[in-house]
Amino acid sequence: MPSSESAKVQKGLGHAIARAALELDLGLLVSAPDASGADRYRMVNDTACALLGASSEQLVGRSVEATFLGNAYFNADEIADATGGTDLRELRGELIRRDGQRVPIRWIRVVTRVGGQAYTVHILTRAERRSRAEQALLDSEQRFRRLIDAAPDAMLILTTDRITYANQAMTQLSGYSNPRQLSQLTLHHLFCSDDADRLMASIGDLDNDEGPLGPFELRAMRRDGRSVLVEAILVPTEWDTGRGVMLLARDLSGRRELQGQMVQTDRLAAVGTLAAGVAHEINNPLAYVLLNLQYLLREVPKLSEDSGRLAHLVERVREARHGAERVGAIVRDLKTFSRSDEEQVGPIELKRVLLSAIKVARTQLMSQGQIVEAFEEVPPVRANASRLEQVFLNLLINAIQALPSDDANRSRIHVRIWWERGTTDEGAVCIAIADTGAGIPEEHLDRVFDPFFTTKPVGLGTGLGLPICHSLVTQMGGTISVKSKLGEGTRFTVSLPAARPLERPVTRIPTPAPGILQRRAKILVVDDERAVASMLSRILGEEHDVQVATDATAALEILEREEFDLILCDLLMPHVTGMDLYAELAKRHPGREARVVFMTGGAFTPRAAQFLSKVDNARIEKPFDLMAIRKLVRELAARTAKVSQ
Repeated sequence: MPSSESAKVQKGLGHAIARAALELDLGLLVSAPDASGADRYRMVNDTACALLGASSEQLVGRSVEATFLGNAYFNADEIADATGGTDLRELRGELIRRDGQRVPIRWIRVVTRVGGQAYTVHILTRAERRSRAEQALLDSEQRFRRLIDAAPDAMLILTTDRITYANQAMTQLSGYSNPRQLSQLTLHHLFCSDDADRLMASIGDLDNDEGPLGPFELRAMRRDGRSVLVEAILVPTEWDTGRGVMLLARDLSGRRELQGQMVQTDRLAAVGTLAAGVAHEINNPLAYVLLNLQYLLREVPKLSEDSGRLAHLVERVREARHGAERVGAIVRDLKTFSRSDEEQVGPIELKRVLLSAIKVARTQLMSQGQIVEAFEEVPPVRANASRLEQVFLNLLINAIQALPSDDANRSRIHVRIWWERGTTDEGAVCIAIADTGAGIPEEHLDRVFDPFFTTKPVGLGTGLGLPICHSLVTQMGGTISVKSKLGEGTRFTVSLPAARPLERPVTRIPTPAPGILQRRAKILVVDDERAVASMLSRILGEEHDVQVATDATAALEILEREEFDLILCDLLMPHVTGMDLYAELAKRHPGREARVVFMTGGAFTPRAAQFLSKVDNARIEKPFDLMAIRKLVRELAARTAKVSQ
């Protein structure tokens, strides 16, 4: 038969087949390979368009895929031709269309060759109605698929070593835009090579009768080349009438960041507890060392007539006192890190807090540069002193680390305080800390307050300092901002709401002239440090009648027998604390608890901090100043005597 006649016959047969398919309500599609070898749809009839929920323009030219038929997803159980041939294949399953409609369908594919060209004829027909049991099973499977597709954890199904299903969470985790892009990939496409090998070995050992395997920590590979740490388990399952394995994976990056932040917070809390404990332990012996030195300075001149030798001795004592006072200053700086009062907020003198932070920071600066101060007169701010000092110290240390190490003459840290007055309120007090360092790249400025982001070298920064500063300032009702320019330096500005100082009536007690006392007060000193109690007894005993108790139990026994004008009591003591003594005294002799003056060494338990916030009793901190404590006792004793009259 001539070729022209053959072409006419083939065209006629094609029209006949298409007409027959239309009459029989069969969907008909014809596909053939293009120049690149990809099989694409060449013809589609109206019935196929109706079944697939797409137009012929959307279908013609599309590639033929195993799991996607046109624009519809196809869940299929493949049944090979009874003769075992490969040119005829039947698939039975369900179309899931873009509009959400589900259509049970049979898909028959016949491969034929015309003039050396291979064509595939796809015949689609609605499947026969299933039995109730089959329909129930299908509905159950559909619900299961919808469930895992909506799950927040990443899931995929593997048959052999191929991925046959992936939910939306796995698609996003892997950096793809559509689940179909994962279809027919292997684990080696989605996980680092070693981890993929571990998974494949575990899948080979997985038995249908045993439970999940794992969890495994794996490195999932995103499409852009980045890796993500995940925790995964393997679960044996049945999928499309065959054996499969479900892999569930959860992104660990958020959890690791949170764990790291919690660990750092715990470390900071531990440092605070340690600092407070060290301060307390140092303050107790320091208290009687300083009192003794001050006592010697007063008494030594009375013992000798050799003025030259005496002056030399007094100078040595003064030097010892100066050294002890320096230790006291270090202790006060250590107390900065105590978290005992972090919930207490009140009017704070900003200059004092900032100067304390600068003093600590200067030990880090050494000869690397200078700190230049410009402080205006500003009102107090409503804040927490220890938290605020932590913020300033962190910003100062960052500024020091940013300074160039080879140019101390140019290295400056400018610290400024000013007041921006408000029109209807007290306005805001602003603090700027600026360095002349290298600066921060513009693209990083928006991230400096993000947890774990740092531009410092490995080992020098944790990426938590600035986020903690931001959190603390925000909690105190303020703001913190940053400006920077490469080569010129960085400036952090903290703005805090101004607070009016608390106005409390102050009753001024006239201080008696030296050597003239209105009356001798009766004082009980309670302290578990015998040396502190003894020295206080010796110093105060010159003007008052003093008794000593080295524990609260003994003090309570004394208080049952005698009445005292003042009770100087250590706040924290073993077994029975000063707080317990206060409570027992209030219970046994109401009103006398107001005469207690608490002595503290700098360490506050949460209970002690809460207790002190509720009582109005006077308190004095160790180490003591001899003249100050004598003056305080005189004033309090005079006030107590006035109340008793």
